[in-house]
Amino acid sequence: MNIWVIVLGTIGFFGCLILMEFTNLGVRGIQQYDPGFSLLDMRLRYDANTIYQVFDQIGEQGQKSYKHYLLLDYCFIACFLIVMLTLSFRVTADPLQRNILIVMAIARALCDILENTLLIVLINNYPQQNMLLATVCSWATTIKFVFMFLWMGMLILAGIINFCK
Repeated sequence: MNIWVIVLGTIGFFGCLILMEFTNLGVRGIQQYDPGFSLLDMRLRYDANTIYQVFDQIGEQGQKSYKHYLLLDYCFIACFLIVMLTLSFRVTADPLQRNILIVMAIARALCDILENTLLIVLINNYPQQNMLLATVCSWATTIKFVFMFLWMGMLILAGIINFCK
């Protein structure tokens, strides 16, 4: 992987994290409308009703802030994928291990993209509710975390295997 892609991806990863966690472009901006707000995409599991409960609680302005957050999150997804791929290439030279890590990293990113896209669609159509899309969104979040945990486990396992060789 090109060194500049790695550097820009890593800087983008940390830059997005800072913006999303410590500025009004992120969680803090949404919490202005609901101090108890927590991101749906950071919950392992939720149901369709939870999505609409969150939308009710944050109100119209909070929903706009949430959409802006989700748009920034697309940049985070790309940068995080670069970081994950970089680590995948660094930890092992074994083609099978590397390919498994790459597939899991890409699958995690695709689930995250699906989740964000569905949340934006649901916000744009609110107050009309689509319980099917909301349920799919919830499952995308859960599957995203499954791939993340599998990737982390495989990364550690590959690191141990290659260290012991």
